[in-house]
Amino acid sequence: MSPPSAEAQLRFLANIQRLLDEGIFTATYKFALLMALADLAVEKGDDSGAPLPLATEEIAEKFVAYYWRQGQPYVRLGSEVRSRVLRQNTGRQAKVISLVSDARGIYDAGSPRELAPDRRAALIRDVARTVETMPLWKLQVMGGEVVPFLYENLGRGHAIVLREGVAFCLRRFHALIRGLAQGAWVRFVRNLRGNRELLGETADLSAFLFGTERAVLSAHVPILQEIQSGLCFYCRKDLRAPEVDHFVPWSRYPVDLGHNFVLACRTCNGQKRDFLAAVPHLERWLRRNEDHRHTLEEQFEQHALAHSLGGSLQIARWAYGQVEQQRGSVWVAAERFEALGAAWRKVLAA
Repeated sequence: MSPPSAEAQLRFLANIQRLLDEGIFTATYKFALLMALADLAVEKGDDSGAPLPLATEEIAEKFVAYYWRQGQPYVRLGSEVRSRVLRQNTGRQAKVISLVSDARGIYDAGSPRELAPDRRAALIRDVARTVETMPLWKLQVMGGEVVPFLYENLGRGHAIVLREGVAFCLRRFHALIRGLAQGAWVRFVRNLRGNRELLGETADLSAFLFGTERAVLSAHVPILQEIQSGLCFYCRKDLRAPEVDHFVPWSRYPVDLGHNFVLACRTCNGQKRDFLAAVPHLERWLRRNEDHRHTLEEQFEQHALAHSLGGSLQIARWAYGQVEQQRGSVWVAAERFEALGAAWRKVLAA
């Protein structure tokens, strides 16, 4: 198995653009599905060009994560306070939004992880059924014809298999594809007649729908503070005002997994910015996650914080691989940067 050629990658991107231009969108499901495929390719695929099987419940779990924050009412402040859950369908409210909104309200859960395991599993199964009947077999309909460039359009079943080269392309162009899908999603929601009056002209709709890097992460501070002995993860100096840093930056992969967080001083956090950290920092991050594996998992579970050591490692492999392919630089310390090279591969392989 080998990665797709440059020409094949260009054809793939042309098909993605055609999907967004010529697809029929009556709800936001297809945008969510495209994002889910890209994210799962990063978290479960590799760069070999091999096909990638995905269960609909894996896709549904992504749907629940995306729609969870969107299942809360949008509040508009002004001369009068107005709020309601935004519509995401040209007809009746999208079923997934209703399912998630009900789960949020009935069980008073701030995140999917706060649901009891059986409730969360039931929600994912219900969403999977919607995925199987709505967007999964309609995503690749463009200009009135089925163009099955992502996976075979069987029309039924509880799983799909991404074709050869598709996972590679989704990983290679992850930021671009996610950006296109989110942009189209925002425009769709903003343009729905039922949302226009509530949203107005100035609402930061993207931040409401998808969150930002500045999400409240304070619950992680006491967990990490003890493990790091009150020291900055990078410069090893005393932490007086700890800041939660995404080790693999949010701008590269926007997900909040507990194992990806470290505590840093304001200086190091500001200097690192959106760069990946150099290999010595990567080695220390791996050691920390392994040495404190059980403590971290227990604490994350106790506080209902999203976490996955395997997922965090897979995302790190992908992110460092992307920077190496781009011949990019990583942050060392202060204003020092260096070319990444291939040394990270041995570290993450171990």
